[in-house]
Amino acid sequence: MDNITTKDVVHPFSRIGAIVSAVFLIPMAVFGIIANLVTIIVITKSKKLSRSVFNRLIVSLCVSDLFSAIISPLSLHRRTSGYDNWILPEFFCKVFWSVDNWTSFVTSLHILIFAGIRMASIKSSTYYQKITIKHVKIMVTVIWLSTFGSGFIPLWLWFGVKYPDRPANAHGTNWPDCTLHFVNIGEFKLYVKIAFTVFYYIPMVAISILSPAIAIFIIRKRRQRAQRRNPQGTIPNSRRNASEYERKKRRKENSAIIQLGVIVGSFMLGYIPNSVYSLYATAAPQSTLQEQIFHWHFGSVSYILLRLSECLNPIFYNVASSKMRKETILFLKTLMICCLPRCCKPITIDTVGITTNSSTSNASRNRTRDIEL
Repeated sequence: MDNITTKDVVHPFSRIGAIVSAVFLIPMAVFGIIANLVTIIVITKSKKLSRSVFNRLIVSLCVSDLFSAIISPLSLHRRTSGYDNWILPEFFCKVFWSVDNWTSFVTSLHILIFAGIRMASIKSSTYYQKITIKHVKIMVTVIWLSTFGSGFIPLWLWFGVKYPDRPANAHGTNWPDCTLHFVNIGEFKLYVKIAFTVFYYIPMVAISILSPAIAIFIIRKRRQRAQRRNPQGTIPNSRRNASEYERKKRRKENSAIIQLGVIVGSFMLGYIPNSVYSLYATAAPQSTLQEQIFHWHFGSVSYILLRLSECLNPIFYNVASSKMRKETILFLKTLMICCLPRCCKPITIDTVGITTNSSTSNASRNRTRDIEL
């Protein structure tokens, strides 16, 4: 492998690997910032969308993904040009690790709550109707505050730029310059086992159970409705004989399944590799160059998948919801129109410098010259 070398220091990545990482991460960072901002604005500005408890959860998810997109260039610098020399202030190193861990925990709990509320809406409509926007705000606040204490603060204390007295050939010696302090390796290993179990693995197992259970409940309810409409079982589930209410009901159920499926699928795509890599990084040795190369590529691929899943989320939100898709298209069209020069009204200035608008009389227009800004 054509590894980058500087003053006989061999890096566990090639120049091509660094370029490929930049090609993926930089566009995804830009897209993630724009897409999540658009989704947040569309939902919060729409009276129809903002009334949904699910959409309020999506707004909070977008805020989490937005933070992740903003800090992703720091990860690129850490794994490439800043691998041996973190040229930025240590503050940014701490921000990267703390915010990245914080938002990961936030996202995991949001997906779990999302699946739980979706199950409530399918299983018991009476209980679901009692869940209000106020309840969602309380849940979201609790999630952000609790994960700040358990996800942000520990990594802010344990991570930073390498200390110069790091023991030679010790575990993690060959990690990038912005990394876990050597003296905190023991505490961090214990933290990973406990925190990842609580914030990753338990939610993942619960989500893996809830998601298919929701689909099964929806299918079972459809069959029950079909049997009530056709007690003889002559034409069950016939779309031709289904009432308009039943058609709308099916569309809403299909939308619920698709929305939950794509959100959960995107979550699994990004967070399973990322959590596995974190366990691997704290346990696997890196005594040889080949082990270091594998470690670097594993970490880079898992991080790219994590960012990819967060970029896909705004797309999936719009694919799964026709209402959100319409509102997003309308917002983008309005934004494009407002950015065109013709949307700006011409301003007229008379010969003595007094500004007038386009509603002036014909006689006045003859004494002025139009200046279009």
